[in-house]
Amino acid sequence: MNSVLIVALCALCGLMIGLSLTKRQREREAYYREFNGLCAHIISNISYRADKIADVVDGIEWQSSALRKNMEEYKAYVSGGELSLTQGVLTKGELAAVKEFFLRLGRYDGETQLAELKQRQSELTIRYKEIKDKNDIQGNMYVKLGFLAGLLLGILLI
Repeated sequence: MNSVLIVALCALCGLMIGLSLTKRQREREAYYREFNGLCAHIISNISYRADKIADVVDGIEWQSSALRKNMEEYKAYVSGGELSLTQGVLTKGELAAVKEFFLRLGRYDGETQLAELKQRQSELTIRYKEIKDKNDIQGNMYVKLGFLAGLLLGILLI
């Protein structure tokens, strides 16, 4: 009876580790999906209304908690602070690119800003598709390998 419990607990721990890895990857995917949507929203606004950037991003409901935090940090920067972004689920290179995006946002005339945003949006679309494809392949694999590794460890322990 104790050996079955040990095996079950180890398998459960492995499963939880696999789920946590998958959750982190899905959060990163959501970040890029919403960041891409943000670019589309800003492009639309610049093309038709030309509101201030802080007003454009204000009021958007973010599903990604990491992007929500970065947007709050951007709003503080626009209000006169210094731009420092939380890394969250991003790599250091991705964080540097996001920081550069926010620093350049609203710095140019409308046409230049539109061209830059469209370029950035195409880059984000490519990056989002790469992350989504990787998650579709690896997401379930993390869960299965975590469960199997936990199961194997439990069997080895008894």
